[in-house]
Amino acid sequence: MNVYHKVLVRLYEATGGRDTNTVDFKDLVKAQGFHGNYEDIFQQLSVQGWIVETPKANFVKITHWGVKEAQKALSGAGEPDDSRALNQIVNRVINETREFLTLLEEFAAAASKEKFAPVEKKFGELNAAIDSLKESI
Repeated sequence: MNVYHKVLVRLYEATGGRDTNTVDFKDLVKAQGFHGNYEDIFQQLSVQGWIVETPKANFVKITHWGVKEAQKALSGAGEPDDSRALNQIVNRVINETREFLTLLEEFAAAASKEKFAPVEKKFGELNAAIDSLKESI
């Protein structure tokens, strides 16, 4: 089960499967250990139509489609989607690694504090991508 489905299933459990109940999504994501990826998770679940925002900041409702998807994830159906999601995360790690290597080579050619800052930033992004990968397997 990928990160998005893990959070969706947790939301499903928190709402009791009812699309009328609201949940503090930021707290739910933080409790799952994915706080650094909150925006990405929120965006993905919204785009899929599995959650909707409420007027209260950071609170969401699960949609009918979200309930169905969570039930499908709980039943173990949809494993090919998990493989596809895992491949997307692996590809993200590969791309982040390539960008990191390019920045590192630029730094090696002309070492300076200005050249090191992007290397350090990219390393953090690479680390986040690896953490996402670890959570997905």
